[in-house]
Amino acid sequence: MLSYESQNDIAAMLRRKSQLQGDASKSQANRLTLERSRLVQARMLALRRNDRAEATLLDTQLAELAVENSPAKPEPTEDASALLAKVNERNRKANQDAIRRAELQEAERKRRERRLGTPAVLDPSGRPRTVPRMLRYGYSLSLLLWSKPRRST
Repeated sequence: MLSYESQNDIAAMLRRKSQLQGDASKSQANRLTLERSRLVQARMLALRRNDRAEATLLDTQLAELAVENSPAKPEPTEDASALLAKVNERNRKANQDAIRRAELQEAERKRRERRLGTPAVLDPSGRPRTVPRMLRYGYSLSLLLWSKPRRST
């Protein structure tokens, strides 16, 4: 970094910067940058002269300048494709959530249907439920299992 001998050198440098930039009053940011630059260089000069009191004073001025004029977050400038990508991603997630909720509702409906034994909504094209009967020798299997054996006397 360059070494400056006096405040006059710093002031001359700042005047030259403002002349090169044209109208410095048109932008608040330009003035803030110049003021910060002046304070930093003056602080460096004070430290080289071992003037701690002036250095601490300049530190407080720099802190005040930073607090008063903290840069606002610039709004991100996104192109149309990035914006569409965000919208697509949001819609994709919403669709996945909707599908998951619908599948859970369908599973719950089927579970209730099985518990009740009868369908909540009758489907005319569905397979009719039948109770299979096994016949053996002309007797129903259930009759054979539940009937009392005959005594032969």
